[in-house]
Amino acid sequence: MSATNAGALPREIIDFLLSPGGHSLLIKGDAGTGKTTMALQTIEALSDRQPEYYLSSRVSDVALYHQFPWLKERVEKNQLMKAGMAFLRRSWNSDGSKRNALEDAELRVERRELNRLEGQIEAGELGLEDEEGPSLNADGSLTVEVGSILPELEMAYDIAESNLPKKTLVVLDSVEALAENYGIPAYRIMNALQKDLVEKAGTNVVFVMETAERSHLDYLGDGIVVLRNTVHGNNRVRTIEIEKLRGSSIQNWKYLFTLQGGRVTVVERDLDLRGVQLSRNQMELPAGRGSFGWSELDRLFGGAPLGSLTLVEMGAGIPMDLLERIEVSLVEEHLRQGRGVLWYPQRTLDHSSTQGIMPGTSLETLHVLDPSEASGSWPFVKKLEGTDLANDLRWDSLKYLLKGSQEPYLSVLGLDALESVYGKVVPKLMQHVDLMRRGGHMVVLEATDGSAGLETLSHQARLHLRLENLNGSVLLRGIKPTTISYCLDMTDGVPLWKPML
Repeated sequence: MSATNAGALPREIIDFLLSPGGHSLLIKGDAGTGKTTMALQTIEALSDRQPEYYLSSRVSDVALYHQFPWLKERVEKNQLMKAGMAFLRRSWNSDGSKRNALEDAELRVERRELNRLEGQIEAGELGLEDEEGPSLNADGSLTVEVGSILPELEMAYDIAESNLPKKTLVVLDSVEALAENYGIPAYRIMNALQKDLVEKAGTNVVFVMETAERSHLDYLGDGIVVLRNTVHGNNRVRTIEIEKLRGSSIQNWKYLFTLQGGRVTVVERDLDLRGVQLSRNQMELPAGRGSFGWSELDRLFGGAPLGSLTLVEMGAGIPMDLLERIEVSLVEEHLRQGRGVLWYPQRTLDHSSTQGIMPGTSLETLHVLDPSEASGSWPFVKKLEGTDLANDLRWDSLKYLLKGSQEPYLSVLGLDALESVYGKVVPKLMQHVDLMRRGGHMVVLEATDGSAGLETLSHQARLHLRLENLNGSVLLRGIKPTTISYCLDMTDGVPLWKPML
């Protein structure tokens, strides 16, 4: 089963709300974390199975349409939002009585806790802020509006009752704002809806809360989801943390997500990248740039700069299938153009399978640099002594190998592999890098965050990219120049980098 609902919300949350009986869910988070967006998408995800009542005490419908363009179409099509006084006026007659459509429901929602709450308000034990009291008429009589003490909550009960025996989804955004409007404690509202609607009427109720901090209100919810903005490197990363879903299993308790397009989209985890194919670049690159061999990297960074050093840093936990495919795609792209390629692989290369991993590509201009005793007699393998890096990378020797191939040349070197053979390599390695740069060629160094020469080479690089594994998701960001983070997405079976907004 997919970890997400259509690539959007965590599957665990949707399954929780679809399970038998009523459930309450607290969506918590500080300002700007995406709580309202998540609440609206929860409604959208369940709209074909659960009628809904959405009450926003924080923003108007117009503001929601402006902030979430996708919402207006949804509202017009299914009348998703029935909130605020406009809806209330449509549902009550001018004399204060409810319309028959709701009055004639055969099944009833018990309102014991709501009546108790309203009774305490009427008795003055709990007060509505800014409550002016009943209106005094000219003849001295009083006019009391029937059912107007807690009108929004009354409407939630009416909607749930009208849909019985079908389960209704009620969303309060936010419970603190509603409590402030009424001038009563938030826990009294939550307690009333939990006991009357959730436990007795089998209604799903989502409470949007305006803080991520733990509070005494947490125990009232059957489920708790916390949205956070955290700093990773120089970038913001959004996370959904599932703290509890009573009675439901939680496969993954933490997800990364993006708000691209005004929607919560969970980043996929633990991708199976076996046999993944990276699409070639079809667009023209800017002058002075060479292709990475993968259209997505070329799209994001405009290719790699010629006459400069490009550093590709790889954090722990990056899938080996992805790393090998990136390396092979880079080499393969330049071989297709007849360019000379010097390749010191980051990982041990099985020379007998080299042609197999680049089918249909001529290896005539490929030169694999190999200091091992198992280098064999393959025509594309250049045997190195493995003792002195400066001597093994002598330019006059390499220039002879590259004779007859097209320029600019490509040099792809695995820093960790070099260090495992030669020890500290930076000073001698830079001699090769400098010669390649002066010739306007392309130099790509691959390194892990444990490479001894990483920091020094980062200063020398014009382009520095970092691939990393965060919570099981694959991320990419530019360190030099600095970029936002991108997440690897395989929704349509094609690997794409999507912005973490």
